[in-house]
Amino acid sequence: MLTDRVAAIKDRALRSRHVGDTQASAIHAEIAAELEGLPPVIQQARALAHYMRRQAVTILPGELIVGTRPGYVTDPDVITPQVFGRRVWTAPDPSYWPTPPEVAPFWEAGMLAPAGNHTTLDYTTIFAIGFAGLVDRIEERRARLDPADPDCQRAEDFLTALRIVAEGFMDLSDRYADAAEAMAAEEPDPARAAELRTVAANCRRTPRHAPRTFWEACQCAWFAFFFLPDAPGRVDQYLYPCYEREMRAGTLDREFAKELLGCLWVKYFESVGAPSGVSAHNHLTLGGVKPDGRDASNAVTELCLEVTGELGLNRPQVGLRWNARTPRPILRKAVEALRLNRASPDFCNDEQIVNALHHVGVSLEDARDFSLSGCHEVIVTGKAQMGSVEGFVNLPLILRMALGLEPALMADGDLSAVDSFEALWERLEAAMELVAEAAHRSSLGRDAAAAKDPGGNLAGSLVVADCIERCQGYTQGGARYNFCNWDIIGTANLVDSLVAIRQLVFEEQSLTLSELVAILEADWEGHEPLRQRVLRDLPHFGNEDAATDALAAQIISTFDDIMKRRTPYRGGCYILGTLAGGENMHIEFGRVTGATPDGRRAGEPVADSIGAAQGRDSAGVTALLNSVASLPHHLLPTATTLNVKLDPRLLQSDEGLEAVVSLIETHFRAGGQQLQFTFVNRAILQEAKAHPERHRHLMVRVAGYSAPFTSLWDDLQDEIIARTEHAVGC
Repeated sequence: MLTDRVAAIKDRALRSRHVGDTQASAIHAEIAAELEGLPPVIQQARALAHYMRRQAVTILPGELIVGTRPGYVTDPDVITPQVFGRRVWTAPDPSYWPTPPEVAPFWEAGMLAPAGNHTTLDYTTIFAIGFAGLVDRIEERRARLDPADPDCQRAEDFLTALRIVAEGFMDLSDRYADAAEAMAAEEPDPARAAELRTVAANCRRTPRHAPRTFWEACQCAWFAFFFLPDAPGRVDQYLYPCYEREMRAGTLDREFAKELLGCLWVKYFESVGAPSGVSAHNHLTLGGVKPDGRDASNAVTELCLEVTGELGLNRPQVGLRWNARTPRPILRKAVEALRLNRASPDFCNDEQIVNALHHVGVSLEDARDFSLSGCHEVIVTGKAQMGSVEGFVNLPLILRMALGLEPALMADGDLSAVDSFEALWERLEAAMELVAEAAHRSSLGRDAAAAKDPGGNLAGSLVVADCIERCQGYTQGGARYNFCNWDIIGTANLVDSLVAIRQLVFEEQSLTLSELVAILEADWEGHEPLRQRVLRDLPHFGNEDAATDALAAQIISTFDDIMKRRTPYRGGCYILGTLAGGENMHIEFGRVTGATPDGRRAGEPVADSIGAAQGRDSAGVTALLNSVASLPHHLLPTATTLNVKLDPRLLQSDEGLEAVVSLIETHFRAGGQQLQFTFVNRAILQEAKAHPERHRHLMVRVAGYSAPFTSLWDDLQDEIIARTEHAVGC
């Protein structure tokens, strides 16, 4: 159970939020004159380091892990989760993402939508050598620069900038040490004074140097995340050596270690702000395999799962990596955490993800070290610019292009030559080519703009391999691996639509393709019996129908092949995901997409990721999982989720819990890649929509993230309610 300390800081976190640093502009103005005439990369580094040396340093009451972003305020009452409104997706801001004029129609029509990239730093290196070791690496690389190289001065400036940033952050940690020492000197409680002296020593030690104790390791984990706040990485892996060493020496108590983890978890929660609910993510990774392929779960994995369940916070998102050697008790403990939390952890399959990363050129050793970020974006931890997620592609709209319903995107609307399903597929491929080229040109514009940032994102360049060695920025191709990830949305809708066309037009010949197009133009008006037949009687993806599943695989394979004919700005290759993300693109794309042949009306949501369209998986959860497992997951190395809504009564008994454990294992052994659950029934969701004040903390899985149900807007709530509610074994 939570200690009084962790319960108190959790309560404070639930009543706190970020309002922004009101002193930031003044701090930056202090150094502005000194920066004039310096190379831009040095200007940026010195400005960042100056801010770190001048920003407010705050240690909150009772904290054992310290480091608080300026502008953090606490209110007397628990903050109600923010209700997010509808979004309108248009062409990206040219200052952020310049696109050539010829691709603008694809953005304006809702064919493409932008996203943000995620970054995970090299925690293993930080824990091995600290920021002081990074400075040593910088100087060692500087010593090997060739003065005769025309690029030498640029490389020299880049390395100098990285050192400035590293030293600025070490000074910030020293400032926290100074603050803790000052507080300890005035603290009347001897026990708290002793804690503050230890906090000071920890901050003086790390992240400058490698941690030695478990307390230092937890502080190092937080400071590393504090430096680049995106994803905490494989926390159980880099904390375990200090834990194991101290436990063996008898200098650490398990319950105190758990309390430290509870403090760390709350810091992760604080980093996104209590009321956000949806917009910010910090996905933490547990389990998995070691570089040699052995199972990596350990005692800290268990502690982390216990803390996740007992805290019951929606952040950090926790993902458990499963492999064929994962001990069943670890998986069971993860499901037990779900029993308490209802939203975390989620689960992913090493057997598929490692293979998919290796398939696109990542070494096996590096692929085995992947971790999760954002909603569920896979990143080769601290070694890659995955481009996760570059943007989203609206698959159902591609079919509307092929059917001549989107003349602004594909002018040829003559369907007279489409006399077979094969001929329709050729038109679909032609439309895919047009969309892929638009996505490619858009990526070139965005990534070229990002590369112009002095130092190519200095923070990322400092803590991602191999930017120092290559003297190249993180957004400029300096990372060991470079990819560009586009997520395809509405796969199931495209599959179901093609199945409907194949059966109605080419097999039964009950209507012509032109007649079907007219029906879609009328948004199914006057054709409700036909629409109901499509919805109820025709095959749909997610029901273990071999022909339908094969068509889904063909769609993914074809679009992947088309994208891989192109090379991204930073090199590497394009990779696909299916995640709707925090942008909720299954809702957003649905709003701007006209009627589709699967019975979907204009404006209705499309499928949220790799699973079936809402309510179409009628053959039971096993059939759904088998359909998904049949897909070519080796072509989906990042950003793939499968939302499954289960009867909440399953978690009320040990037998039900074991059934969920078996469900996960069986799906992953069959070839599935990811699973995440919502254990809330339709009646409760409907009640929460009608009376949100009674269900403020009801958590659900949305796309790749969890959120309070009452923080979601109406049509997103309706989409979650419409998802099939399964019972294991049906």
